[in-house]
Amino acid sequence: MLYTDKYAPKKVEDYIGNREKLEHIKQWILQYLTGKKRKPLLLWGPPGVGKTSIAYVLKNQFDLDLVEMNASELRNKKRVERILGGSALAESLFGRGKIILIDDADILAGRKDSGGSSAIRNFLRDSKHPVIVTAGDIWDKKFTPIRSECEPIELKRINKISLKNYLLTIVKSENLNISPEKIEEIADGAEGDVRAALNDLQSMRSSSRNKEMDIFKAVRGIFKARTYNEAKEAISGDIDYEILKLWIDENIPLEYDDPNDLSAAYDSLSKADMFDGRIRRTHWKLLKYSIDLSTAGVALAKEKVYHKFTKYAFPGYLRNMARTVQKRAMLKSIGKKLGVKLHVSSKLARDYLPIFKELGKKYPQDMMDFYSLEEDELAFILETSVSKIKK
Repeated sequence: MLYTDKYAPKKVEDYIGNREKLEHIKQWILQYLTGKKRKPLLLWGPPGVGKTSIAYVLKNQFDLDLVEMNASELRNKKRVERILGGSALAESLFGRGKIILIDDADILAGRKDSGGSSAIRNFLRDSKHPVIVTAGDIWDKKFTPIRSECEPIELKRINKISLKNYLLTIVKSENLNISPEKIEEIADGAEGDVRAALNDLQSMRSSSRNKEMDIFKAVRGIFKARTYNEAKEAISGDIDYEILKLWIDENIPLEYDDPNDLSAAYDSLSKADMFDGRIRRTHWKLLKYSIDLSTAGVALAKEKVYHKFTKYAFPGYLRNMARTVQKRAMLKSIGKKLGVKLHVSSKLARDYLPIFKELGKKYPQDMMDFYSLEEDELAFILETSVSKIKK
């Protein structure tokens, strides 16, 4: 299971950072539940601070129905009125409370206005249910109609110490063989983005040769299985289901040649994804169906067993996760060195990288000397290899 799902907060108290803001959010929903109407909340801030997940936590903690929509679905006035005016306003079948989430609402500010912003504003003004709106940037003038109807709450990035301690508890819980120095590197590189830190931690987790062989055998066993029981036997033992699923997804086109087999296998995998979407909202009893669809379902999608040798590929998603760790560490190191000379923060210094790329092409050695850059750092700025820097 991906750490971002496994360690997702179950209640407001589980969050790290932004304690006062989160307590305010909790009091906001409690007042709503006791009959006191409050303005909609506008949660804004950078990615990875938990803006969207807060709505799900409130849903689960206070047993509410959740109506979720992304602002990309609300392109114009007619769509807003149809979507928000239907299921969002209807009473729950079982009389439960309801919370409404409008995600990434600042997307509307970046497109030509077709009445969507004003229609959302009217909905926010009239809604009898608690509404949470999320955004990354709320200061665009086009966003004013929505912002004016909400109570804005800025959620800030988690500080490095809190993030490091949080990662250490997960390392202990998972019994991972990762050094404190590596944990510090992950916390430093994530720059307060909890989701990025969890992805980085999972990509760096210790894995022995035996575990690699286990996952390889499981993948091969699933693809070569002829019956449901054979496919299920292939995943016996200590297998991480989420990781296994990534391996299967990556290797279906390498194993199956027939277009019909490919189509049926991906259809089964996509249905497993649908169940996973429900599982992430606490319907854990559905996990068995997801596992069956992504293993036995994929195995039985083929008309006959392929007897060819297949060199199974490492999942691209996991490879990319590992690259982001290295990339952020490199960016941070370069930013610090440039920032010292520019008398700005390391983060702001990185905004000038396109300029330094052009300078580096003309004066590579001078730039390395003045900014104390290593060869691999200059190569990173120039988007080239170290071997070309040395020529």
